[in-house]
Amino acid sequence: MDGVCVTAGVDGRAPGPAAVRARLGTALAAAFGAASRFGGRPVHEAASEPADEAAAHGVHLLLPGGADSAAVLPRLLREVRAALDEANRGRGPGVRLRLALARGLVLPPGIAGHAVAECLRLLDSEAVGAAADGAPATDLTVVASDSFFQSVVVGGLLEHRPEDYRPVRLGRGALSVAWLHAPGRGAAAASGPSRPPAGELAARAGLLLGRGEYRQAILDLEEALRLLPGADGPDAEESLLRLGDCHRRLGDVEAAAQTWTFLLARRPLCAAACQRLGRLELERNHTHRALVYLTEGLRLVRARPEPSAKAARLTCALLLDLSCVRSALGDLAVADAFLNEAAEADPRSVLPLVSLAFRAARRRDLQTARRLLGTALIRVSGEDRKDFLREVCTGAASWEGGDVIIKVLQENGLDPTPSPWTTHAPRPPPA
Repeated sequence: MDGVCVTAGVDGRAPGPAAVRARLGTALAAAFGAASRFGGRPVHEAASEPADEAAAHGVHLLLPGGADSAAVLPRLLREVRAALDEANRGRGPGVRLRLALARGLVLPPGIAGHAVAECLRLLDSEAVGAAADGAPATDLTVVASDSFFQSVVVGGLLEHRPEDYRPVRLGRGALSVAWLHAPGRGAAAASGPSRPPAGELAARAGLLLGRGEYRQAILDLEEALRLLPGADGPDAEESLLRLGDCHRRLGDVEAAAQTWTFLLARRPLCAAACQRLGRLELERNHTHRALVYLTEGLRLVRARPEPSAKAARLTCALLLDLSCVRSALGDLAVADAFLNEAAEADPRSVLPLVSLAFRAARRRDLQTARRLLGTALIRVSGEDRKDFLREVCTGAASWEGGDVIIKVLQENGLDPTPSPWTTHAPRPPPA
């Protein structure tokens, strides 16, 4: 069942005296118990533990999804604020409290669901603690999961303005993002009047990506994503694709995989994400996993045929990668069929010619390999030759027939030395 989890726990860096924690734990249990009349249930980490330990370990409130449950949250947050003020009033060192809000799967009593796990992760997150230290001084830190922020806060179901939240990245790539409530220091306030809009940042990142300035492109893309209202739109899709490309070209395969997986979870009809993940799994020698991604990507493209050059290039890339997969699995007839389809899908693409050239090289047919690669080079403009060489030469020296390809490129006066980033993860040979 989809629902909401609210978890309160004492910040371990400022736990305060045990007596204060005990009073706070009792008050939190009462507030959460009162809120449970909307169909939720309050849960302690252990029913028999003292109130001060319950406050330290976390007290949860699980609410079913729906507007009725969301309506109780503003009052609950006010009661938590009042309970903390009362516990800390005039008693020396106070307690700092973290309040985590998450939306997700809520399971029956005794079984931890996704929402509870997400809240606990937010309470224990070092990134959240560091971000809270940089926010205005407060004894209450409120942090929301990305799904809670997008559906509840942005949806106007909480007495908080979305612009009063600031994003906190919990891991590499864009897979894990939380939102810290920091009035006056949120996303809108942090942007300032001189910050470029998201579209301008994304466009600049595209130019940086083309020039090989991947680290600066990452900074621009991450900033553009922070300025966008959510990760479900087409603008975010293109930025996330490029962000993964940057990580991939820097050799950070895990960050690239996280970014594209995050995108696919938000945009399940994104065939380009399927193609990139399939290619990545092929490079990792996870052939069957690659087959799943690539087959789904091809299905998505064919379900929505678009007469555009971009769609033709994507279809060609999917078919070429599927040809590689089938060749690796020993299905040579199917691999040939995919290769022929790729050539028909994008007649202007040089990649089918490259694949055929590698096949000739494996047969030690130097004349055919020279003719096919020569034709491919004629079609490639000077500006695109760097990318072409990277596509052809990465790992070529270790492949059967790769020495023939390198010889042909050298005959054409080209340096087949791959760029530094490619040495992290050599690509598989073309089909």
